[in-house]
Amino acid sequence: MRVLPDTNVFIKYWEERDGSAEELEKMFSEEEIVVCGAVRAELLHGAVSDKHLKSMSAMLDAFEEADLEKADWQFLGENMYRLRTHGVTVPLADVIIATVAIKNRITVWTHDNHFKLMQDVLQDLQIMT
Repeated sequence: MRVLPDTNVFIKYWEERDGSAEELEKMFSEEEIVVCGAVRAELLHGAVSDKHLKSMSAMLDAFEEADLEKADWQFLGENMYRLRTHGVTVPLADVIIATVAIKNRITVWTHDNHFKLMQDVLQDLQIMT
């Protein structure tokens, strides 16, 4: 299965590399991991040093990348409209991640409740927690 981990999944994975992250290790080794620009940007934003920034960049480069093309921004805007008109307010980065996932038929792996809220409106959004 193709899986797009949300930023919080990567953070949890790195924080729990002390042996308590067996489930995460298994997922990262068994699933086809895909990243997108929004996740990449959020992760790199959190770098604590130039060395950390370079190592995160190298790690992210190892994964397939899926992103929005020019025409997809229309689809993103429509998704944002649908969410707003249904009373769902979530960060732009999360809507970008969801839109990339829907467009590419990828499951979002997240610990963030925003995606469940979006799934109620964007019914093609597949998530796993």
